[in-house]
Amino acid sequence: MATQNWMKYIVLIVAITSMTSCSNNEEETIEYRTRYFDFNNHYWVNLHHFLYQKADSSQLRKLQEDGLSFLEIGDSNAEAQLSGDEKEVLGKAIGYYKDSLTIKSLRRDLASLKVWLQGKEEFKTITDTSFGIKFIEILNDVSPVYKEHFWELHKSHNLSILTRHIETISKIEDEVINKMEALSLNPWPDSAMVRVDMTAYANWAGAYTSSKPKMNIVISSTDPSQTTSSFVETILHEGSHLLYLFGESPIRDKFYYKSEELGMKFPRNLWHASMFYLCGRATQDALSELGISHEMVMDKSNIFTNYNTPGFRRINEEYYNGKIGPDSMAIKLLTGIKKKSH
Repeated sequence: MATQNWMKYIVLIVAITSMTSCSNNEEETIEYRTRYFDFNNHYWVNLHHFLYQKADSSQLRKLQEDGLSFLEIGDSNAEAQLSGDEKEVLGKAIGYYKDSLTIKSLRRDLASLKVWLQGKEEFKTITDTSFGIKFIEILNDVSPVYKEHFWELHKSHNLSILTRHIETISKIEDEVINKMEALSLNPWPDSAMVRVDMTAYANWAGAYTSSKPKMNIVISSTDPSQTTSSFVETILHEGSHLLYLFGESPIRDKFYYKSEELGMKFPRNLWHASMFYLCGRATQDALSELGISHEMVMDKSNIFTNYNTPGFRRINEEYYNGKIGPDSMAIKLLTGIKKKSH
């Protein structure tokens, strides 16, 4: 009963916020709002990622490499129900994406397009041709097919995954973000809210964050790991990227300048590997306090295996527990890599 009342309270807050915060004719699609995150379930953003994945298949290939597959939410049956004309329209849209968009990164190259789509109203024909007449024609033509056969499947599944985890995120986000602020040497910007887009499909990794033109997380609800506490860590990890932004991150600067002092090439992703470990540990500790056993995403999904050695873990653990400072942590990690390269 307490949980039901809590959920009703959150929904009420979101409903009030929805009535007061819409601007520039942007449709309000917030399902839940916590202290740090706005969780959205947006029609056009989902359609965009659906078409990209159908054309690209990189997320499916990555899952298959790990011995997994998408959660079955009814897409196969929905596709089988398409008429001949509908199959042709969908095929044309997928073909366009394959030829014109999958050569571009969702995280980097298509971030502005995604933000542009966030301002478009559900089901309404798009007339703005900022991203090309042909692209808009494709989206408008395929929209009725997506709306009729796929959107309710995606929308309801996105919401079910989010509802499963939202209370846990709300309970531990302060503890984890505060810990990550201390570890990153960077405060969370005042009043900053990170937009999260729940999508059936995402990029090859199943979740990504773009920082320009704004901080925005996209996370796939059909990745089977998102039924577990991995979803919670992923949201908190991706959100922590706000503390590690290029040019605005003291801890990233330490990795860069200490590598110069050691006369070695800057290991581009070492800071990110360290961040994965530290946020994983912070999430693990916070979940443990709730009686939830959690395997860190870095270990579960075999991320940065080239860095994730016993020495790497020991050094990050020492930093996490305050036994060494940030300078010492960076030097020790860099020295270990330098020794391996010789």
